[in-house]
Amino acid sequence: MKNIARLVLFFSLTFIVALILGGVLRYMQLTLDAARTIPIGSPVELREFLSALQKIVPLILYISILISLSYTARQAIPMPAAIFCLFILAGGAALGVSLGLLHLKSDNTLQLPLFSSSRSGEKLKTLGAPGLILSQGDTVMVVLGDPGEAGSPRMVSIPGRPLIYQEVPSGPNNTIIALPPAPFRDEESYLMNGFLVDSALVANQFETRLGKGLIPFAIYGGALIFLLVSLRFVLDLSSWPLANLFSGALVFRGILAFQTFVDSRIVQDFILNFFDKRIDASIISPVIFIGLALLILLYTFLGSLVRGRIGRGHEPRRKKRREGRP
Repeated sequence: MKNIARLVLFFSLTFIVALILGGVLRYMQLTLDAARTIPIGSPVELREFLSALQKIVPLILYISILISLSYTARQAIPMPAAIFCLFILAGGAALGVSLGLLHLKSDNTLQLPLFSSSRSGEKLKTLGAPGLILSQGDTVMVVLGDPGEAGSPRMVSIPGRPLIYQEVPSGPNNTIIALPPAPFRDEESYLMNGFLVDSALVANQFETRLGKGLIPFAIYGGALIFLLVSLRFVLDLSSWPLANLFSGALVFRGILAFQTFVDSRIVQDFILNFFDKRIDASIISPVIFIGLALLILLYTFLGSLVRGRIGRGHEPRRKKRREGRP
């Protein structure tokens, strides 16, 4: 019971810390995006921030489950107890946070000074002096005037086209070109881009299921969490905690890609056509997740059973060797 109480506390702290850090990072990203627009955008609104925070809830759930499973492996908590407790904890956290964010988004009377848009007429700090250079790939824009002014003249260089000078970037014959983001925006690696894309697709699935109702969301989220917590055996393969954490992270990345594959329209349509559309499309992914989780748990049980029998078979031989008998 003491280990279970520690597990509850550990998961709760991990989830809360990950949620706070994710919220801070998302707010910083939204603030930078507003500061990079020309004219400089208004402060981040509460509804916009909550929508951005809702997008990273599945990613926070993945991280919390991974770290908590690593904790259960280090503390040698029995696998059935660890899986049951984490399933309840993760399901409650995901459901509570998702419903809470949805309620805050629907509450129009809620206002926070930090994210209020009442200062929309005020300008944020100017990005820099005239001559600011912004680029995206091979497209380059040079702002010749004040970057904070909407009608600042600019030079735009687009590959394969003549150099464009926009003295007044407005009107039918002088259409304003969308401002490219700052250069570091496109410097993510291929693996990071794939990870972010998969995370966004999973977040869209969560939001879509929640929009359909509480029961579809609970079924989908519960099946996914059951699949994630069934991967505890991966963290028991090595006695080195850091190796377990890395191997667990790789497996969780694979599950994230597998989830986006199962949720894709092509796979969903193929399964529906295979069953002649006699099943509900909303239960395809949960059934696959639960089936895979049961196979993993069955494999884990049989593997531990075989290892236990092999260990008991070798025990008399080790005893004879210690006693010096042939």
